[in-house]
Amino acid sequence: MHEFLVELVANIVPWTEAVGIAIVMWGATEGIIKLLGRVRSLLDSAVLPVPISRIRLAIGEKIALGLDFFLAGDIIQTIIIPSWESLAILGGIVVIRTIIAFFLNRDIKEFAEK
Repeated sequence: MHEFLVELVANIVPWTEAVGIAIVMWGATEGIIKLLGRVRSLLDSAVLPVPISRIRLAIGEKIALGLDFFLAGDIIQTIIIPSWESLAILGGIVVIRTIIAFFLNRDIKEFAEK
């Protein structure tokens, strides 16, 4: 049974991480497109540009969601195949995700108040 789980995890974790990478890339692409649109709006003074804070929130949300998928993959792998290296990676991702979530929530509150 344990061998089956190890094999299953070996197939699931890369896909979970690939989804995380795709979401982060989606956020980066969306951010670049919105940033280019903002530059275009600034050059064409008739159109109001998208606020930078809105662009940052869009990118931050995608990064946080992507990190959730990385975290899910690492949790699955650590449960089935525990090692000190995987625990260290898991801890690092949790710390990064917590910091991003804190600042993202703060920015959302500030943006909502405006």
